[in-house]
Amino acid sequence: MKQQEVPELKLYDVDGRYFVHAPVGRGEELRLHLASHGIPSEVSSLAEAPYDRLEVLGGAPDVVQAILDHWER
Repeated sequence: MKQQEVPELKLYDVDGRYFVHAPVGRGEELRLHLASHGIPSEVSSLAEAPYDRLEVLGGAPDVVQAILDHWER
């Protein structure tokens, strides 16, 4: 079975919880960047996944997406 492509740095709403996928190995860097803007999040590296996943724990979704859109890659 082919692995599905997952867009990075796009905020996803899953039953009222928000998640974003970061480039593999850069989840902690993105967590710190969000924190510098007052947005709390938790990072988890998924085994065998080509990305890190963050759960965003605060902030308005449109504001968080704007911060993600301007994050230095």
